[in-house]
Amino acid sequence: AELAYSVHQCGAVGGVIGTNIEGQNLDAPALDEFWSAAVELQVPVFLHPVEPVIPARVSKYYLHALTYYLYDTTATVGAMLFSGVLDRFPDLQLILSHGGGFFPYHAGRFDIIYTNLAQTREHLAQPPSAYLQRFYYDTIVHHPTALQFLCTMVGSDRLLLGTDYPFPVADPDPLRLYAQAGFADADIE
Repeated sequence: AELAYSVHQCGAVGGVIGTNIEGQNLDAPALDEFWSAAVELQVPVFLHPVEPVIPARVSKYYLHALTYYLYDTTATVGAMLFSGVLDRFPDLQLILSHGGGFFPYHAGRFDIIYTNLAQTREHLAQPPSAYLQRFYYDTIVHHPTALQFLCTMVGSDRLLLGTDYPFPVADPDPLRLYAQAGFADADIE
């Protein structure tokens, strides 16, 4: 209801949800109503880490944002894949923050688990890497080679400009990264 109100009454062009809800991944059956609404409204949903309960070992040096946020996104993507959320909602549009966490970089590792553990195939129609193009990815990876790799894995049409503003990991000139990565003007546009 809140998503519909935001779109119809407030002019929102999509929704945002944390990558966990009180420590739970986004594969909970109770969220099917939300995913169904996003599909019906034809709006994307941006998945972004929230302040998760973080282990003490990442509480200093901003390590929670450098490591645990990426982990949180990756854990939720895995749960959504293996539970069948993307197969139940084939038209669901999801945007992953921070270059998709670790998922694009470890899609092969996801595939090995899919191949070797039968329970991971129970609700998933294809290997996890087949779903890479089901997501959009913001470009907050902060390194030209990482951005090139992400583009190779998912295609430039799946990349969305990100800034992470106003946080300490913000990129004040995100278009510069595209240029450093050697993107053509058309891809940057």
